[in-house]
Amino acid sequence: MTGKLKYRSLRGMPDVLPENAALMSWAEGKAREVFRVFGYEEIRTPLLEETEVFTRSIGEDTDIVEKEMYSFSDRGGKSVSLRPEGTASVIRAYIEHGWHKEADLVKLFYAGPMFRGERPQKGRLRQFHQIGAEIIGGSDPYIDAELIFNLDVLLRTLEVDDFTILLNSLGCVKDRERYKKALSAYLEKKMSRLCDDCKRRAGTNVLRVLDCKREGCRDVVKNAPGVLDHLCGECLKDYETLKKVLSDAGVSFREKKDMVRGLDYYTRTIFEVVHPALGSQDAIAAGGRYDNLTEQMGGPDVGATGYAIGLERLFLIIGKKGVPPARAGVLVIPVEEKARMEAFRITRHLRISGVPSEMDHSGRSLKGQMRKAHKEGRRFVILLGEDEIREARVLVKDMEAGEQKELSLDEATVYLKEKL
Repeated sequence: MTGKLKYRSLRGMPDVLPENAALMSWAEGKAREVFRVFGYEEIRTPLLEETEVFTRSIGEDTDIVEKEMYSFSDRGGKSVSLRPEGTASVIRAYIEHGWHKEADLVKLFYAGPMFRGERPQKGRLRQFHQIGAEIIGGSDPYIDAELIFNLDVLLRTLEVDDFTILLNSLGCVKDRERYKKALSAYLEKKMSRLCDDCKRRAGTNVLRVLDCKREGCRDVVKNAPGVLDHLCGECLKDYETLKKVLSDAGVSFREKKDMVRGLDYYTRTIFEVVHPALGSQDAIAAGGRYDNLTEQMGGPDVGATGYAIGLERLFLIIGKKGVPPARAGVLVIPVEEKARMEAFRITRHLRISGVPSEMDHSGRSLKGQMRKAHKEGRRFVILLGEDEIREARVLVKDMEAGEQKELSLDEATVYLKEKL
């Protein structure tokens, strides 16, 4: 093909090529094993939801809702959006299916693509993939401890080293209101040093100022009041219990008293997982408690907590070390044209028996097919000619060892399964 390509994938929405798809499948498979042990069930929510599912839960004064959502009107004039995160859809499903009537505690996990129209950069895409978990139905700090312990185990299972869990508490709704007033009073005297976005946020949702990544704003908030100093007695007690349980379970963490999350639904416990290999944008996972969200979305007044891992950012850290390299299967080579029918039958038999195998369909010569097997890195080929067909045997050649065996098809199947 020459000249300029007519079509390309959309910016920030690249193809997941086979090598990366294998890595993604490996990570999701490991996650399913961990979640099964912890008693979670898988849920798969739609990619598209009513826009209000997200604006009501995430918060209208957030970067996601203001700048990043892919929203449009459907044929009926209803505003719909591609999901920018997983929690709101899970809560919508929890309410819609009445799961609060069936169980005190519902534990769910999901894996799949999310969509945000942010500026694409390394590890940050417009279509990205997450693995997430939610526990809905309780507010006990031991639930938070179980969730964070689950995340710790999952990251270690995914072969992530040197990560740090950052921990903080935003307190209950009353605590947040008290803290917002204290923070607003502090920022009022520093307004000239804030960026334009933070000047606006200071009047609409002041906690967003703490989440700004610009250096000038970061300098301003370094000496801002701490949220932990504004917790009520019950929230402070729960936070201290959580820290003790995590320490007893051997889960390492570090308190980060100026941390807030970018979504409005969080209350009380929040956390992030960061890794030094990612530079300033170092978060690979994050989550926290959102006790008011279910009721705000029209459901029962129950507690909930959850987290999500960004797979693209995770893969920047672990690379492909957890995934065994793909090995090409057996190439079945008919030595002559009249052996093709038998070669097809043998290939079918091997596949049904679980032996990865291929047959050349391009009409190459014997020498050409052997070159193909070598180029594709195949260890084994099966040579099939008139003699092999007459004697109901196959010739299995080990390309690496330079050896060959004449075997029955059943013997060859057992031999190749052991080797591959």
